[in-house]
Amino acid sequence: MVNRILVALIGIPLLITVLLKGSFLLLLFVNFVVLVGLFEFYKMAEIGGKKPDVNLGYIAGLAIPNIIYFVNVDNSTLVLMPIALLIIALIGKKVLQNKVENSSRDIGITLLGVIYVSGLFTHLLLMNYLPNGGKWLLTIQILVWVCDSFAYFVGMGIGRKIFKQGFSSISPKKSIEGSIGGIVFTMGAIYLINKYFSIFGTDISTVIVLLFGLLISIVAQIGDLGESMFKREFKVKDSGKLLGEHGGILDRFDSMLFVVPVVYYLLKFI
Repeated sequence: MVNRILVALIGIPLLITVLLKGSFLLLLFVNFVVLVGLFEFYKMAEIGGKKPDVNLGYIAGLAIPNIIYFVNVDNSTLVLMPIALLIIALIGKKVLQNKVENSSRDIGITLLGVIYVSGLFTHLLLMNYLPNGGKWLLTIQILVWVCDSFAYFVGMGIGRKIFKQGFSSISPKKSIEGSIGGIVFTMGAIYLINKYFSIFGTDISTVIVLLFGLLISIVAQIGDLGESMFKREFKVKDSGKLLGEHGGILDRFDSMLFVVPVVYYLLKFI
């Protein structure tokens, strides 16, 4: 418990500063999360019997955020370059090794790590370029915390008293009641944030604001359950131990991995 409190007391103010400041500080943060996240994902995969090419995965994974930051955020050709070259390198390496057994599995798990961790989390940099980008990143993080916290509290209070099945195959402690609780409080939270801080930056209907909250909560919970799905498949309890009782980097940012890209593209289109 002491470890959990200390990590929160140090980590939360630091995270808020990084999200609001953006720029090169955010790039450093994204690089750190991508590197550690890839390490955790590949380590879990190895425990689960898979054999990713971790070195090529690291190179491609770190190339994505740095290309976006230093070159041109709108140049999709360059953003796709690390993925294309990674596929060529992975297949080429297997060919040169004259290896057939489990080749698609090993190539697939390497690619999945890069796209899942780096491809998704790099959207924090893209979000930072939007109007109110830093405020949106902080808002998303707050909404993820709200969703996670109230899903837990509601689930502990009335979980499985109405809906018996829940998500037992992926996460035995997750309940549908808790999920609904997370949705309701996330919708309430984004309504209040927009009312007092005008996060959308313009007049927008309450219905749209609440729909954003609904979608953010659903996607956040899918991200959380998605990582739990991987951990259950790989037969590990936590993605890592970097944050002590909080688990690993992926345990802390599994929902952000999913929510930031979704909100980014929604804001681009509205």
